[in-house]
Amino acid sequence: MERKSSFFVLIGVVAFLSLALTLLTAYIFFVQGGRAEGPNSASKVVVTPKDKDLLKVKLFEEKTPFNLKSTDPKKISVIVVNVELSYFTKVKGISDTTAKVESNKSKLQEIVGTYFQSLTLEEVMKSDAKEKARADLTKMMNEQLLSNENINSDIIYTVVFDQWFYQ
Repeated sequence: MERKSSFFVLIGVVAFLSLALTLLTAYIFFVQGGRAEGPNSASKVVVTPKDKDLLKVKLFEEKTPFNLKSTDPKKISVIVVNVELSYFTKVKGISDTTAKVESNKSKLQEIVGTYFQSLTLEEVMKSDAKEKARADLTKMMNEQLLSNENINSDIIYTVVFDQWFYQ
């Protein structure tokens, strides 16, 4: 009798494991849907915000010259830029993004000036210099604006250079 009951318990365990394996396989194929996510994933979804979700502000009233780091003491290198910030109208955890940007405007201007003073003419002349400057300045400005906040979202969406002239 004991032999028959242990046989039924063993059959029950095998049936349960088979059902669990079937459900797990169905979840992987149907629910996950073949999504390629993880460290080896080559595709990254970039979401561009709508125009109504962004505000723009000129960082400087007019085009502004900045001295570049000099490699030759006899030569002065200058870049003239006009910077426009595109920032989000609403960011979770911040009541007024416009007030936040305006109250930190002088610090943001200082970040731009310091950034260009650390570049040489050769670095500015490279084909990817504008994109690198855009990414670096966006990151530094967001760090500044969020330094006293406890949120993970960015305020500045991008930096736009209306003018980019170097000599």
